[in-house]
Order: sequence, then C-alpha cells, then structure tokens
Amino acid sequence: MTHETKTMEVPVAIADRVQALIDGFKAKEIFKAERKAVVNNFLAMDGLSCEMAVYSLPQNELLDTLRFVYELSGTNSKFITNILIQSRENPKKVLSDAQRTAVKSLLFNLINDPSVVSAMKEI
Repeated sequence: MTHETKTMEVPVAIADRVQALIDGFKAKEIFKAERKAVVNNFLAMDGLSCEMAVYSLPQNELLDTLRFVYELSGTNSKFITNILIQSRENPKKVLSDAQRTAVKSLLFNLINDPSVVSAMKEI
C-alpha cells in the first residue's frame, strides 16, 4: 500500500502566523521547564535556605518565577498582577525596594502554598 502526500500552497501571511504560534508554544514550554526546575529546587530546600535563595534572585528571574508560581497557584492578587503588568510594559524599570521586598515575600509564601506543591506534582 502506498501513500501519496499532497501539499498545498498557503498564503505567506498564514504560514508566518502558524510559524509564530509554533515558536510561541516552544518558547512557553522552555519557560515552563526552566521555571519548573527553579521551583523544584526551592521546594527541595528547607525553609531558611529557600527564603535566602528567593531573596537572592535577580529581578528578571524573580519576576519570571513569580509569574510562573502565580499562575500555578490560581490566586488572584491585584498587587502581583500590577507588578507583572508593569514589568512587562517596561522591563528595564527597576522595582522599588518596597516592591522588591513584597514580591520576594509573596513568592516565598506562594512556593510554600499547598496548591503550588500539588500543581508542581501534576506538571
């Protein structure tokens, strides 16, 4: 039995859009894998080591990890949403000391949340 494959011409705009969707999916999967490794490392630490590790994260990694854990947790915090939107709109802007401290504290608390721990097991 032979199978014949037929190809069809697709408009360039559609092909570009499909490729952009594929690239976006790949980037999202890479992001999830990287953040999952970071969060698993945090979960493997004792409380003090985890807190120290969270507090030593550079801003971009802190915000990426917060975004990942926030999505896993399913919580709805206007403060976190606003910080993430601000950082997305202006990635070069440095968080204020108060914002950075609050974000680190929230991330540490979210990492220790039972919903995040159970969500990490499902991924």
